[in-house]
Amino acid sequence: MRLLNISELLIFEFINIRYRMKKIIFLLSLFISLYPAIAQQTDYFQWGKQIEIISAVTEELLNNYIEEPNAEILTNEAIKGLLKKTDRYTKYYDEQQMFEQRLRRSGKISGIGVSVRNKDKGLSIRDIFPGSPAEKSGLLIGDLIIEIDGKKLDSISYNAKLKLLKGKPGTTVKLKVKRLNKNQSFTLTRAIIEQKAVPLYKMLDNETGYIKLSRFTSKAYPEVLNALVDLKKNGARKIILDLRGNPGGLLSQAIKITSLFIPKSSLVTYTKGRFEKFNKEYHTQTDPIDEEIPLAVLINKNSASASEIVSGALQDYDRAVIVGDTSFGKGLVQRFFPLKYGTFVKITISKYYIPSGRQIQKIDYWHRDKYGNATKFKKDPSKVFYTENKRKVYEHGGITPDVSVRPEENPSLLKDLINNDYIFNFNTEFFHRNPDINPRDLKDDKLLEKFINYLKTNKIDPKSETEKYLEKTLKKAEKDKISTDIYRHLKELNQKTDEADFDKMRQDAGMRKKILFYLKKDLILRYEGPAAYENYILQDDEIIRRAMEILKNGSYDSILNK
Repeated sequence: MRLLNISELLIFEFINIRYRMKKIIFLLSLFISLYPAIAQQTDYFQWGKQIEIISAVTEELLNNYIEEPNAEILTNEAIKGLLKKTDRYTKYYDEQQMFEQRLRRSGKISGIGVSVRNKDKGLSIRDIFPGSPAEKSGLLIGDLIIEIDGKKLDSISYNAKLKLLKGKPGTTVKLKVKRLNKNQSFTLTRAIIEQKAVPLYKMLDNETGYIKLSRFTSKAYPEVLNALVDLKKNGARKIILDLRGNPGGLLSQAIKITSLFIPKSSLVTYTKGRFEKFNKEYHTQTDPIDEEIPLAVLINKNSASASEIVSGALQDYDRAVIVGDTSFGKGLVQRFFPLKYGTFVKITISKYYIPSGRQIQKIDYWHRDKYGNATKFKKDPSKVFYTENKRKVYEHGGITPDVSVRPEENPSLLKDLINNDYIFNFNTEFFHRNPDINPRDLKDDKLLEKFINYLKTNKIDPKSETEKYLEKTLKKAEKDKISTDIYRHLKELNQKTDEADFDKMRQDAGMRKKILFYLKKDLILRYEGPAAYENYILQDDEIIRRAMEILKNGSYDSILNK
């Protein structure tokens, strides 16, 4: 080991002194910057103490750890740990994450234009966005990305895979892709890709217009406005606004979209927080396009935040019938605060309340159980709120629909076919072996038999709940060394169950219909693209059918006025 000379030692000591001075200055400036906020609390001394402890741990780690610590990784993990016990929405964003967040809020994404699913050996491409670098390069749904820029994906985490795939627009990325057991290479240039807030609007019949709103980006209001005006020109006298699966987004867009249907200056929501500066009321600013047209709003368990503000406000004013399943229950408001070096922290600053005065937050992050897990707010049936027409509504737990229509749950056998990608993988193989076929020309019996033969040929055994229990019994019997005859009978019964599952696919009308639906919708996405896919899945939509009945049969007024 080389010894340091006198001049090097002096330089080192000077650097060390400067480091310690900077640390003291940093702690002092941090405490001063935090003082106005923490001074409002009785334990502000504790905050200063804890900050100093964090700094002391960091110093000892830097000076003594066996290898040089990675500053970025450790800092990110420390911040995540600091925020972990607040709520799931309070998060730290580095420069790249903030860039992506800004893009999403404006209805854009940066990258190659694919959605993916994690697999042991890579990333499975599930969808390709129109006009994206992925589409232009010839990537296809079902391709498995196994390498990114020479880095194999079979031994790294999902987040690490995504980080390799993402990047700033204009940068290139090299992919190695597995397609039908053959490897292919692609070089793509990342780009900014536009995403529509309204992926589909159409006339469902000669008087009912349908608008699908998938996200509340900065383009949500103009796209919904354009769709509404166009549908009315085409004869729409009733409207269905579909917010199912919409996770929310910009509050400003929720206010504007609500303003399309209720009078100007109406209260849409108001916020309350720990600090007075975050308490605010939000009213509609423009005259409505139509405050009389019968309106049904569709929600489900994945409709959250801005979706709940729109559906909740329209429900409170008795302006729309809400149809579907109870919404997600996010009644919290976040704001981004800038830090240093292009980083931001998103902090929950308040709760929002809808016009009736109810608060719809479902999870209570501030009263945890003995294991440290967040709990659910307890619903108080004695605490009643009222819509404009004096209908009873309740707080916490999301928006409860006026007409509850829960989609029928898939049987366990079908779940197994979907979750293990048996349907997806069959369609991938079918698409490549039949590139010129029209999927709408496929006869149901023929398609179903092809699928069943695929399962048998590849020795795939989809499992119903009965079979899963039977297999557990077999394993237990083998372990306990149960009678050979009994074990043999159990084995035979298990084999018969396998064949019974295939018979059920063919003969059970409900099961057969569902399997064919999942087979066909995925094939239509591959052969015809996302627009045709969106149209196809509407054809047999139970909740849309129920909403149309409500708008037509006179129950609309009776629901809103009861």
